[in-house]
Amino acid sequence: MMKKQCKFLLSFVLALSMALSCTGGVQAAKKPKLSARKVTVRVGKTKTVKVKNAAKKVKWSIQSGKKNVTLKNVKKASAGIKGKKAGKAKIQAAVSGKKLVCTVTVTGKKKDQTGNEQPTAAPSINTEAPAGTAAPAAVPSASPDQQPAGTPDQQPTVSPDEQPTAAPEETETTAPTQTPEPLEPGEFRYDGLDMEWIENNIDPDKPVVAMSFDDGPGGYGGFVDYGMQIQEALKEAGAHATFFYIGAHIANSSEQRAEVESAVENGFEIANHSYDSSGLNEADADTIRKKIDDTNELLSDISGYSEFLFRAPNVAYSQTMSEVIDMPFIDVSCWSNDYQETVDKDAIVANVKKAKDGDIINMHSVHEKTAQAVPEILAYFKEEGIQVVSVSELFAIKGVKIMKDKVYNSPTQSRDK
Repeated sequence: MMKKQCKFLLSFVLALSMALSCTGGVQAAKKPKLSARKVTVRVGKTKTVKVKNAAKKVKWSIQSGKKNVTLKNVKKASAGIKGKKAGKAKIQAAVSGKKLVCTVTVTGKKKDQTGNEQPTAAPSINTEAPAGTAAPAAVPSASPDQQPAGTPDQQPTVSPDEQPTAAPEETETTAPTQTPEPLEPGEFRYDGLDMEWIENNIDPDKPVVAMSFDDGPGGYGGFVDYGMQIQEALKEAGAHATFFYIGAHIANSSEQRAEVESAVENGFEIANHSYDSSGLNEADADTIRKKIDDTNELLSDISGYSEFLFRAPNVAYSQTMSEVIDMPFIDVSCWSNDYQETVDKDAIVANVKKAKDGDIINMHSVHEKTAQAVPEILAYFKEEGIQVVSVSELFAIKGVKIMKDKVYNSPTQSRDK
């Protein structure tokens, strides 16, 4: 009798277990997740991101980069991300108590076969700059960008029920990178120039200087975070700067590329410092052209911008460079001398404190001593009422157009190439 009862109980337990397994009663619910955590979209185009396994409606919002993207066709578990302006953005999908984030990279419009749709591209015809520019200061004979011996060359919450053509999305103001004034033949204008930022942050009656940093991203032999430290100091001070980047350094690693992406996202100007640190003043036309074009391509791929300022390696020039490089040459009017081994952090600070209204300051983002000096320099400028901006911003504030056939030490000091 006892054996029969045990067999019955065992059979019952096995049957119950099989029934639960077949009905899925013991299976855990799947967690919601994004169809893509990173997407790239061109200006004017839309990409759809979905939340998989969403049991409830998703609340979509733009957490950062509102100038760069807008949300379209918002539905229960999906939203279209439309590119407005080249840069970075972050989209959040909130559902079932979870916050899922998608990082968006917006690139510039793609050219068609006829070369159309390149946004805000300046004409390539050269012309003379307005008369009245002063002769430049003497260019130092030192090679500030030369590497040490043995070193290699080298970015509003939207209701899910909102109509996709809601007025706020369709009537937002044009991005401040575009200005109504047309370009003159041979004039350069940086695609990322933000006139709105200038109007909101700069007092034209106070002195202003441009900070510029060469040789990044990272360092000569690999990634170092000095450039990122400098960016953080600029952000904390509410200041801008121009970073003249080396193409090979950008291509070296994802960390070094991310430094350039961060600069664009934070509103800093990115510019061309050739593909490696070797001088171009003794190179032939084909070599010069390739190094400049390769670096421009990397910068454009990251930012979506079409043209950039140029600073020569070692700030050394040749006639061939002038003939081949259809870009403004940016020289220096205040030297930090941080490239010299005998110059320490305190000396860098002392040298930069000599900068006066309208000066372009030269520094290098590859040195720890420079990263240490920048916060102290920015604090000094703030105390003295001196505003710190990028090179293109400096010229815009001073009302001076940048021409492609000129070499500039400052907005008031230029010469023909």
